Amino acid sequence: MVRHFSTHRLVCWRLSRHCNRACSFCLSTSGPRVAHPGHDPFVIAERLLELKVEKISYSGGEPFEYPLFARLVDHVRELGILQLVTTNGDRLSIDIPAWIKSFEYVKLSFYGSRSIHDRLMGRGNYDQQLSLADRLISAHDVTVGANYMLSAESVDDVRVFVEDVARCGFNDVLFQTYIHNRRTRVDRRFALSGPQQAIARLRDSLAGYADRLPGGMKVHDYSQRDWFVVLDEAGRLTLPSSTAEPDFIMGRVTDDVLQVEPEVPVSARSALETIWKRRFDTDAIIDLA
Repeated sequence: MVRHFSTHRLVCWRLSRHCNRACSFCLSTSGPRVAHPGHDPFVIAERLLELKVEKISYSGGEPFEYPLFARLVDHVRELGILQLVTTNGDRLSIDIPAWIKSFEYVKLSFYGSRSIHDRLMGRGNYDQQLSLADRLISAHDVTVGANYMLSAESVDDVRVFVEDVARCGFNDVLFQTYIHNRRTRVDRRFALSGPQQAIARLRDSLAGYADRLPGGMKVHDYSQRDWFVVLDEAGRLTLPSSTAEPDFIMGRVTDDVLQVEPEVPVSARSALETIWKRRFDTDAIIDLA
């Protein structure tokens, strides 16, 4: 089935900041020493259903490190909410669980083509990701996409990457502008000097490549922050910033009233509907076709 980048009533749920890795460029500054949150994810999932969420995109941290993940995925499936997951692939490379089919699709993270990616993630990791994708697709009939971090290093390193993922049967690629993590030295190394100019360069580099992938290629420009709802590990709904500015906190997911901008409180459901409409109308999602 050809997938697309939908404008569903979607929330990105950063389940936990716990991760088996401690990448310096991680937008959520996750790592092995970060404890999992103590709140009840099943209650939160039911609250998301009340708020008319139609799709959950799990991230982290590393979702497959979360001890309740299998049970949560099953619970959310029973609630009728669509699910996708973004992962570093380490756990799945060891063992692919049967419940992987609960996801609409699986997104594997990349940070450049082979040389750049392996310098950041370890020698051989790029090919490990490609091998994992092949197993997910051929042995488990899972739709696989790629998330590619557009950084100062990787923005001009895309053609070989697209050739590789197309050859391995990936459905789509989502290029994402680098998100600041407020580590000054790291941000100085990876941050894009101008997201719009970088996206223009990306479009030029990939002219004629869109038909290599059935689901196409898109860019999310996270420098425009008022359109993408994130549920963080503390249970807060936020609008993340990819610049040095702080994220905007709408409120807690359990609150009856949220803010869509400072000093503008509205009912929780209306707040999310407002952001989803912005998502539908935004020019921050750019089609590279």
